[in-house]
Amino acid sequence: MRDVAGAFPVRARPGQVEAAEALTRLLESSSRVVFIAPPGFGKTLVALVSLKVLGLLPAAWRVRALTLTRRVADDAALLDLRVELLPGRERVCPHALTLGGDIHEWCRFYRHECAYFTQRSCPYFFHPLADVYVLHYQRRPPPRLIDVWDEAHNLLAPREVCVGPEEIREAAGELRAVDPEVAREVLSLLTFLEREGGVPVSEELVARIYAAYVKLLREGRTATGRVYRVLSSQSVYSEQGRLCGARLLLRTTSTKALLVSATLPFASHLGAVVEVPWARKYRAVVIDAVTTRYSDFDEGMVREYGKLLWEVRKKHRRVLVFATRRVAERLKRFVDFYEPVEIPADWRGTLLLLTRGRWSEGVDLRADAVVIAGAPYLPPWALDRLERELKRAGFSFAEVADVTMLSTVLQCVGRATRSPEDSPLILLADKRFKNLREELEKYFHIEEST
Repeated sequence: MRDVAGAFPVRARPGQVEAAEALTRLLESSSRVVFIAPPGFGKTLVALVSLKVLGLLPAAWRVRALTLTRRVADDAALLDLRVELLPGRERVCPHALTLGGDIHEWCRFYRHECAYFTQRSCPYFFHPLADVYVLHYQRRPPPRLIDVWDEAHNLLAPREVCVGPEEIREAAGELRAVDPEVAREVLSLLTFLEREGGVPVSEELVARIYAAYVKLLREGRTATGRVYRVLSSQSVYSEQGRLCGARLLLRTTSTKALLVSATLPFASHLGAVVEVPWARKYRAVVIDAVTTRYSDFDEGMVREYGKLLWEVRKKHRRVLVFATRRVAERLKRFVDFYEPVEIPADWRGTLLLLTRGRWSEGVDLRADAVVIAGAPYLPPWALDRLERELKRAGFSFAEVADVTMLSTVLQCVGRATRSPEDSPLILLADKRFKNLREELEKYFHIEEST
């Protein structure tokens, strides 16, 4: 019998040994295991103990934000494990300064012309040996390692990228010199921005754009790359005058994996589950008088949301609001800050952020109240291709929209609930949250208010 308790380098907190023992048993027999425990439980240490006891190291410890490296490194040091941070190309490659997001494809095709790579001095490809490699979700890990997905609820929250008409025109201009026919097809995408809905994109068009994009990379940064990344998404659609693409990271967990999270809805679909119930749950109030459902979100409903934000602001110094772009554009007149470039450390007032924007993940934002302004469902036309990935994971058709929406909500609320000391008031401002009370009650004490 494995001595899990003896493997703890410090005195274990209540429940940690039992969780580690259960985790160890399942990791021995299952290819994918889910470990759910509340904030402050010590999930990182428990997971590391289990991996060390089983001899499953080295491990690729995947994080949404590299700022979490310190937490992993501190717990690994207690177990005498070596940790190596593997930043993405954008952070370590000198060429990224000029190529930006295009560095990934440039490196794929042209790295053998790069002196850093040929002289084995490239910090992306060549790194010291370690027991735990900490890397971003999307970074390629060293081969044949177990994947540990930290904050795994992010795998179910769609990642959205968008481009506007200017970027589409710029990309078409670049493409004219390489493939005029493709340039015309890219320019024709502008017609889809006149209405909201799904955008049909053939695999042939994506392949031809990619071939032209690779040629353009020799000249440096491109607008074509940004358009390609939208069109190659799992789902492509037009919303608010922008061309958007959404994709899930879930499909990347096909190898042996451990998924770690405080909040992971419908977790049993993703693997064998070890779950530590929340002893302390955050208070959440469902506001039943408002909704952002397409058919109901008129100017009168917008004013109701404005009144709600005003009432919350009168009682709380820092009010953090999350909404989809469709909703946020109509609520921004009621707030002090809207999706700022930088968020002041001492901010006060009402801060409105996008539910799938850059501030909705990987950052800590202390707040006295968190308002989810509308259930952040993806547009119905954006779900069709995402359904395929979720169905392969075992989700039913009826669960697909709910699981992506709930994962987004939990991700956003998590920005202000990073430690047991955090206790913001949480307002779920949409009557549709009532239909998901059973799943929400795993994490919140739900109250209803009109």
